Amino acid sequence: MYGEGKTATAIDKMLSRLDTGYIDLLLLHQQFGDYIGAWKDMEKAVAAGKVRSIGISNFESERLEELLAAATIKPSVLQVECHPYYQQNELKKRIASCGTVIESWYPIGHGDKGLLNEPVFTEFAEKYGKNNVQIILRWHIQEGTIVFPKSTNPKHIQDNIDIFDFELTEGEMERIRALDKGMRFFNMSLEEQEAHLSAFTPAD
Repeated sequence: MYGEGKTATAIDKMLSRLDTGYIDLLLLHQQFGDYIGAWKDMEKAVAAGKVRSIGISNFESERLEELLAAATIKPSVLQVECHPYYQQNELKKRIASCGTVIESWYPIGHGDKGLLNEPVFTEFAEKYGKNNVQIILRWHIQEGTIVFPKSTNPKHIQDNIDIFDFELTEGEMERIRALDKGMRFFNMSLEEQEAHLSAFTPAD
């Protein structure tokens, strides 16, 4: 729930539902409604020890700078679409001075076969005895990006963890950086996102 007071109540309900004394990381998920008021409540929750770290998700418009200017506690993470075809380099520059780190959803491009089968990933996978997804995830880690690839397959989950026993060279990192096409897989406009969200948001 967004809005000063409303978000505080929602945090307390969340703690009760989870039966825990604090939340490690809480994200403000969308840049709509009273997100400034919501952020102020989240900062109060940090001060009260209810939340240890706060971040934002999907803030890529000018509303990002608006929130950063109003924030006493800068976001620890900014969760957005990020993968080798859409590397978010300009966004990284916008948040660099705040110490905010990119957290990627769609870290492997929504499983796009064109991305996963890029010859450069196959080449590096053969060199390091890994698979293509592991090469992409390792690239993210070395770029300083937080990743959380989704899987319900135990083998895939284990593979996703098994990326810390090798390191890509700087030359290999540059070859992956060269794949950036500015290509999103999630293409809903800001207006469409707001309309979609409002359809699932109960009225006050």
